[in-house]
Amino acid sequence: MGELWIVLAVSCGLAFLSEKYTLAWKGQSSRTLNNGIVLLLIVYLSIFAGLRTGYNDTFTYMSSYETMAAFPDILTGFSWKPGDNPGFILLNSLMKAAGFSAQSFVLFYSSLFVVSTVTFLKRYSSNFTLSIFLFVCAHGYLFSLAAMKQCTSIAIGLAAIPYALNHKWIRFAAIVLLAATYILLFLLIPILRFKPWSGGTWLLLALTVIAGLTLPNIVETIVNTAALLGDGYNAEEFIGEGVNVFRVLVASVPVLLTFLLKRRVSRSSAADNVFINLSFLYACIMFVGLFGTANYFGRLANYFSIFPAIVLPMILKKLSARDRRFLTVSMVACYLVYFYYGNAINENFAQEFSRITVWNYLGL
Repeated sequence: MGELWIVLAVSCGLAFLSEKYTLAWKGQSSRTLNNGIVLLLIVYLSIFAGLRTGYNDTFTYMSSYETMAAFPDILTGFSWKPGDNPGFILLNSLMKAAGFSAQSFVLFYSSLFVVSTVTFLKRYSSNFTLSIFLFVCAHGYLFSLAAMKQCTSIAIGLAAIPYALNHKWIRFAAIVLLAATYILLFLLIPILRFKPWSGGTWLLLALTVIAGLTLPNIVETIVNTAALLGDGYNAEEFIGEGVNVFRVLVASVPVLLTFLLKRRVSRSSAADNVFINLSFLYACIMFVGLFGTANYFGRLANYFSIFPAIVLPMILKKLSARDRRFLTVSMVACYLVYFYYGNAINENFAQEFSRITVWNYLGL
């Protein structure tokens, strides 16, 4: 997984330069240079993800794109069911008609996801470097190498959140509905504005435990809900090998830290409360996944995987300087172990991942 270590180091280095305004003109920090470094970070992460030729479902996506009909031929027998991803299919057919190669298709969606997530972290994180570290190391970036449709929905959903934070509910709902997938869970945001560890938190956790322990009995309800979106799941797909316990524990870190620091967290802003509760939802779905299938619940949880990358730096900021340094070092060390475990032990990233160079892509 040598390439991943390089990605982690380069991305964190660029984020640090951006955050600290290291480059200056005549002794003054330059916002232009700062934004230029962020742009360089976006380009770097987009190219690494976008020039892949193999990893998880990448080959399937590329093969499907190569064999699909271009617009307007795609409209013959076209399905408008939300579960059939009509927007995704239409956009792909337009790209096909415009002459996009299969590699350009992958690069486009990788760039869309990276632009959305990196700018979101830059806007809302209190420690951009640590957030990028968490994003690459554990919370989101590698998911984009596997789930193109889902990550496109995440990009759309993140674009809607600023409207929710400003109480512009109609615009917020309109953008989320545009994605028309399980990102519709973002529509829960209006009721996730309660203070952490208030009655709302305990209710959420209680419902999570009940859902996990009674999952076999409520599978039919889940299947029927999926059917409303046009997804043809069956009960057997929800019961099987559950989510890795290690993943659940990592997802639960914000829950544990906010519990230990309830008094300080209770003074968080309204926006921070939303981010905390969304990170709780991430952990809750992972917990239910212990009793279901990793493929379904793990991917569903990943719609919310970016929020711990905002919440954890926010929690650290509330600590004293000495405690913050100690916990930051401990957190980085633990996440590096998780990064190694996930990509070298639990699965072999180096064997699964393949890509072309920029020169190959440009035909040079």
